[in-house]
Amino acid sequence: MSARGAGLAVTAWACALLLLACVPTAAAFTSPVVLAPLAGAVLVPFGLVALARRLRVPAWATGTAVVALVLVVAASVARVGAVPLPDGTDDAWRSTGAAAALAPVADAVARLLTAPRPAAPLLALPLVVLAALVALGVALALGRRAPARVAPLVGASVLYAAALLLTAGAADRGVVAVALVAVAAAGWVLLGGDAVAREREAPRLGHAARGPRTRWRAGGVAGLVVVALVAAVGVASAGAVTGRAFEPREHVAPPRVPAPAVHPLAELSRWQTDADATVLRVAGTHPGYLTWVALPDFDGTGWSADLDLRAVGTVVEPSLAPGRARSAVDVEVELAALAGPSGSPGPWLPSAGDVVATTAPRALVDADTGVLAVPPTPDGRLPAGLTYRVRGEVDAPDAARAAGAGVPGGAEVERYLRLDRVPPDLRRYAQDVVAGAHSRLDQATLLADTVRADRELAVDAVSGSSYARLREFLFADRADGGQVGTSEQFAGAFAVLARAVGLPSRVVLGFAVPGGAAQDDAAPRDVRGADVRAWAEVYLAGTGWVRFDPSPDAATATGVAPDARQQDAGTPVEDDVPVDAPQDAPAPDPDADVPPRDAAGGAALGVVALALVVVLGAAGAGTAAALAALRVVRRRRLRAAGAVGAWQHAAEALALRDGPPPGAATSPRLAERMAALTGVDASGLARRAEAAAFGPGAATDDAAAWQQAREVERLLRRGARPARRLTWWLAPPPRAPRSRVSSGTGRPAR
Repeated sequence: MSARGAGLAVTAWACALLLLACVPTAAAFTSPVVLAPLAGAVLVPFGLVALARRLRVPAWATGTAVVALVLVVAASVARVGAVPLPDGTDDAWRSTGAAAALAPVADAVARLLTAPRPAAPLLALPLVVLAALVALGVALALGRRAPARVAPLVGASVLYAAALLLTAGAADRGVVAVALVAVAAAGWVLLGGDAVAREREAPRLGHAARGPRTRWRAGGVAGLVVVALVAAVGVASAGAVTGRAFEPREHVAPPRVPAPAVHPLAELSRWQTDADATVLRVAGTHPGYLTWVALPDFDGTGWSADLDLRAVGTVVEPSLAPGRARSAVDVEVELAALAGPSGSPGPWLPSAGDVVATTAPRALVDADTGVLAVPPTPDGRLPAGLTYRVRGEVDAPDAARAAGAGVPGGAEVERYLRLDRVPPDLRRYAQDVVAGAHSRLDQATLLADTVRADRELAVDAVSGSSYARLREFLFADRADGGQVGTSEQFAGAFAVLARAVGLPSRVVLGFAVPGGAAQDDAAPRDVRGADVRAWAEVYLAGTGWVRFDPSPDAATATGVAPDARQQDAGTPVEDDVPVDAPQDAPAPDPDADVPPRDAAGGAALGVVALALVVVLGAAGAGTAAALAALRVVRRRRLRAAGAVGAWQHAAEALALRDGPPPGAATSPRLAERMAALTGVDASGLARRAEAAAFGPGAATDDAAAWQQAREVERLLRRGARPARRLTWWLAPPPRAPRSRVSSGTGRPAR
């Protein structure tokens, strides 16, 4: 292949690698059309660099011009789609010079990382710029005499890693990775990379000159073997890693939408009074209830929610980890009396669990509570007749896991344990109730049963959740307003008592769907005013949020599902830590209530580490065996060459002992060096090799010459450094000097 053809082939190979590395990026966007600008960003720099070479433009000028072109185009595109910055943003650096022009490009990165996933293709500008700059670097590197074959591999790795980072590792399950390794190996093997060498061998003693041939390089072959094995173990072990993938979006704060302070807890009495009104219709898969708003904050006067609303799909992890067992939710909701001019004020939408996706327009969600909201109408209410679909996941705790679960410690749980200025009688009451409990689940169950016992649910009872109202509800006589309340008092009293014994809790306002949980229920169910109610939820480590409804009319007192394994509810699960009853201290003992560790994750990491050790050991052993085999094959070839091969063997041993000698070294000088190191006169071996090379007839086996060469090698090896002696049989054959002759004459070349 001509030099021009070889250059085109290498360029095509580099483009193929970069384009293939861009393929996983499509998973980060809503449409694969994003691959079109990425492909253009890869190919255009190669074309511009090729044109600059034809015009003999210096590489530094080409690089500067292309970078400037990329930034100008990116700034223009970003400025067209730019959005106003949030109030309070420090943008003084944008006011002058190039910073003002490039500010939209910098903002595009944050805009991409804070957008819902998958993102719109219009947000792909940062990746397009990255692809263009990477392609430019690779194209410039291919024109250098340095190891240009490395540049496409580095560029492909950068683009592939960017796609994985943008999707938290979900963009590729190993298919593209294997394809990249295959294409890279093909380039090394077929295009004269590090694995093979295309060379023309000069005439030498005992051998006629031959045409160009492809020689396999031992180091390159070993590199290919190691790359293939590491790639294989990487793909094989990817599925064994159970830890959460690195998510760069967690390190960029998404734009926060202010949430209105009004919440619909005050609407509870209104809808329960209008018991027959159809507030909404529900169809699909749901757990038997829908959440309207969760209220985790209690200040002694009432329950509220300081929500952090973000666009649905924005990657924001909740402060408390979800439970290990979860159920899918796919429900369609049609708002009836709940929306419209006579509906409840506020933007809150009924939903369930952690919302993954919804068809509600411009929907926002709070990651900690799962509260769903949409921009309200001008009168502050939900749009009349709004119908939307919600997909998500909800915790589905079972009795066995919940029975052995503790509560987590740390700052994340303090929000759900806060009790400012709690009256002492409330704390003592809670501690007396749970005195005989054997687990956290037992504590919550005893509290729910106690709050429910001998108390009456009345829709017209006095509302409120302050300490004063809860103490009246729990301790006062019926004649004085005690022992009677709405579901707000039952849920609020339970949540406060739970916090008093160290159980993280919150109050939830929502809807009980008639008929309970449903799987793909196509027939809509009407949810009426009587189904609007409040309940409480308790968080248990490894189990998630467990629903407790202490109201006397509750269809189910707890959201814990019966254990399918029929395990004793008092027996802790193996991978959970059993929890002792709390002491007199108001907060739980962090040492007693630790979240259960994921033993499977640690075991998986151990398996992966062991697999890496085994594979790398096998790769090392295989490489050593391959190199030793190459030495054996070469020795046989030299043995067949007679005296010429014997001299070559001795010269290679000298090169292993001392390193490659100067190119001008002659056979007599090499023989003198061998004699000085070993005491063996090798000049006769050199003369015998010359006679065999220049004399008539074919080379024959010269046992005496070969025996002398082996003796020289043995003595040279004995005098070598310890490290060289250990690797003597594995080292690739060195480039020993050869006596050159003119082609076809048999005389030494001048």
